[in-house]
Amino acid sequence: MSVRRACRAATGVLAAGLALAACGTTASTAYVVGFPSRSISVPLRVVACTTSNSCVAVGTSGSDLGPSSVGEFRRPNGQWTPLYVPPAPSSLVTTSACWDSACLIGGTQPTGDLLWAYDATKRTVTTLATPPAGQGVSALSCFASESCAVIDSLGVAEGSRISFTIDGGARWTTPLSMSWSIGNPVTAVSCADALNCLVTATAAGGRALIEVTLDGGVTWAVRPTSPTWNSLSSLSCTGLRCVGLASTSSGAVVERTQTFARTWSGVVLDQRANALACTSYTKCVVVGQTKSNNPWLATLRHRALHGESLKYVPTPLTSAACGAKVCVAIGVSTVL
Repeated sequence: MSVRRACRAATGVLAAGLALAACGTTASTAYVVGFPSRSISVPLRVVACTTSNSCVAVGTSGSDLGPSSVGEFRRPNGQWTPLYVPPAPSSLVTTSACWDSACLIGGTQPTGDLLWAYDATKRTVTTLATPPAGQGVSALSCFASESCAVIDSLGVAEGSRISFTIDGGARWTTPLSMSWSIGNPVTAVSCADALNCLVTATAAGGRALIEVTLDGGVTWAVRPTSPTWNSLSSLSCTGLRCVGLASTSSGAVVERTQTFARTWSGVVLDQRANALACTSYTKCVVVGQTKSNNPWLATLRHRALHGESLKYVPTPLTSAACGAKVCVAIGVSTVL
């Protein structure tokens, strides 16, 4: 295969929404190229893409010494460019969610909840107000333009709560307590709309727990889970269809449901996965590391898993995100 044909093969995947950043070739191999992050001293922790394909990567050091935060955004040509993000001493960013023109990025800071907004048009990251008295943002989900849900914690003894916004995080509804979450740390949330949300948590004994609300968080009901699941993360729902990444004692499984978590169907992964991101119910990218701790990235179409060749990716991949037509991934010091 020629260089041109090899790159055309990779960009053909890009057109389907499942190739990342850049294409390179060896004699006959298309591969995904990594680039060093802008600040090696601050690890990248969160990556997010709007549905219109504007992607941002941010990180925090967790320390109050030296640089405390880093950010960069991806230009349409695949180049990553520095982006100012607010200083964040002793803070951690852990979660994100997007709509067509912006993303919310959440985490924990010494005063409690941390919440930023990435404006894809202005290419800015600004600090948002949060629901009062929260002790840290656990999960975010956006289901329409400027319409999102946030789950934050009140501490182990008091569990978590859910709030909603319809103006991109400028204002939040009065938080509703999720009493079932006491002692069960939340790992993900995905809302199909302002009423119907799935929330995953880790129950006592290291078992995955799924709860559903059909009335915007007023009441909750348990959904069945496999006894082999230790956790369920990277959850994404559109209507009744959801995709998530289940970790098990033997590895990981991409799980899909068409019944809003009443039943699931899985694709077992042959390597260790850290994150999953999808452009649709059947097209996803999975990132993590091989059993020998080398970085690993694979595309998943329906039930067919294809490992991608990587270049200039020195460490395992920790997070991934997709817009409508492009996916990206990060390691602690690498963007793809």
